[in-house]
Amino acid sequence: MNRYESKTFEGQHVVLDDGVFINCKFKNCSLEYSGGDVLVQNCQGEGCQLVWRGAAQRTVMLLQGLGMLAPPVPVNLPVEPGRIQ
Repeated sequence: MNRYESKTFEGQHVVLDDGVFINCKFKNCSLEYSGGDVLVQNCQGEGCQLVWRGAAQRTVMLLQGLGMLAPPVPVNLPVEPGRIQ
């Protein structure tokens, strides 16, 4: 396992699986989790996005289907004039 203590991650894509994160800070990161072993202790996140993959994604879908977890809220971004979507 990769171990990180008192580290600040900023603007990064961080794979949480097989990691130990103690007293870390995550700022404007995408945090990916696939269902593997992970320990997150006394960490803080600000402006981060969670990315669910594999077994973790299937677990989230199951919880949503059972009504135990709300589905994600779509983000309405302003459309720039002349931009094709």
